[in-house]
Amino acid sequence: MSTPSPAELSHARLDALLHELQRRAFDVYEDAALRAEANPAQAELAYAQAEAEAAPLIAQARALNEERVRRLRQRAQAWRRAALAIAVLGIAACAWWWLAHG
Repeated sequence: MSTPSPAELSHARLDALLHELQRRAFDVYEDAALRAEANPAQAELAYAQAEAEAAPLIAQARALNEERVRRLRQRAQAWRRAALAIAVLGIAACAWWWLAHG
């Protein structure tokens, strides 16, 4: 079974996956911090391993976030268009009323 692309996911699923990836990445770095605290001589290695392990999680989260931003921009553009259409109709109705009753 293949993993759906970010564009195929619902908004709720997209947000849930994004939060899960963030949680996993934070867990990786927290584990590295605990290992570094337990063995300061190996701290640099622990953080390098954490970076390598977290890199794919961060890349996936970035892709999900890009899709989320794309959707939000698309939604904002639709609302701007609707607001403009309502404003134009309102102005036209006011002008008609003013001319008819003025």
